[in-house]
Amino acid sequence: MENDTYYLVGKIIESVQNIEHYLIEGTKIAKILNVFTKYKKVSPLYFQKIDEETKKLAEEMENMTFGQLMGIVRKYDVLPSDDMDYLESILSKRNQLVHRYFKYNEMNTCSEEIKIKYLTKFLEEAKAFQKYLNHVIGEMRIDLKNVIYE
Repeated sequence: MENDTYYLVGKIIESVQNIEHYLIEGTKIAKILNVFTKYKKVSPLYFQKIDEETKKLAEEMENMTFGQLMGIVRKYDVLPSDDMDYLESILSKRNQLVHRYFKYNEMNTCSEEIKIKYLTKFLEEAKAFQKYLNHVIGEMRIDLKNVIYE
């Protein structure tokens, strides 16, 4: 049973890292889409400048904490506020898992069965949000292609 706990923790961390990846990707696309929304037509030189800035921002975001990432995602309005609230709950659970799960806390007094149920539920939530984000980013990619090739 203990191996199940470690397996679930690893899968949760993997899923949350995938969410972070999608957030970075979405921010890159949102930044470029915002330029096209503001100006409608963009010169190739200006597009190149924005593209370089966006790549630099993405590199910086790769080294940010999840909380810092959330601030950038909010700044570029990548997701609606309801999604951001849900993401905050994932961040909170992830922080509890990463920073306090193995220290003494109320989870340590629970049975392995209860721990596994909690972790399984969290994994399902993280995977569902990861799948949703993948869909949202896919739609954003389509929007970006449409504005670039108009």
